[in-house]
Amino acid sequence: MNTKWFAFAFILFCSVLSTSQASDRVVTIGVAHFPPYSFAEEGNIAGVEVEIIRESLSAMGYWPEFVGFPYGRLPIAFTNKQVDASIVTMKSYDGLEVFYSDIVLPEYQTVAIQINNREGMISGISDLKGKSILAHQRANQFYGVEFSNIAEENAKNEKYHEIADQQRQVEMLFRNRVEVIVLAYEIFLYYKEISEFRDTDIEYNVSRIFGNKFGFHNVFWDETVRNDFEEGLKHIKENGTYEHILRKYLKDYHASKN
Repeated sequence: MNTKWFAFAFILFCSVLSTSQASDRVVTIGVAHFPPYSFAEEGNIAGVEVEIIRESLSAMGYWPEFVGFPYGRLPIAFTNKQVDASIVTMKSYDGLEVFYSDIVLPEYQTVAIQINNREGMISGISDLKGKSILAHQRANQFYGVEFSNIAEENAKNEKYHEIADQQRQVEMLFRNRVEVIVLAYEIFLYYKEISEFRDTDIEYNVSRIFGNKFGFHNVFWDETVRNDFEEGLKHIKENGTYEHILRKYLKDYHASKN
């Protein structure tokens, strides 16, 4: 009898240990609605950044779980340790002992877009002075002093606004409600594709005035998980998975490679 109970207790202990070890491999990752980088699709969280981190961590034996937050709350959720990691971030967590990945997506580029029949085409940031601008949320913090100053000056005349709803940015541009929109080019292409202006013959100009393409980092609380993510990322780049994901989601990137 004692032998049977010992065997049962041993099996139970192994089961608990196995469950504990499995839970140690779960990584919760905060994401926001930021298509085509991360978005909800038929009840699942998808997107180029989501698939990259999922494939990279899975290759290293982790179980990534994605948790959605409003864009403005994502940094707060990470700071409060509601998640183990956060995607698509700049190195902005000053004073916290966190661990950033290398740049994951060098294909990210912010642009200024205007309808071609507008007077005064944009060839530099200074050309934005006096124009009505609808930018993405927190844009005035990202693109340097010159842009920040213009945003502040234009705002005095109600000519600079920021908005979380980037689909509305695209719609307001084509409806001539605003002269310029500032957003990532891939995001513009994504929302144009699903909008009523998908097949429009309205011509628009894309001005790449914010410098070369740049990328965002992922941020982790655990250094080991960060290191494993980067090792997994290296692996999926070598086996072609990374390239496949980029072509799947990024229209401008896909076009440039064909």
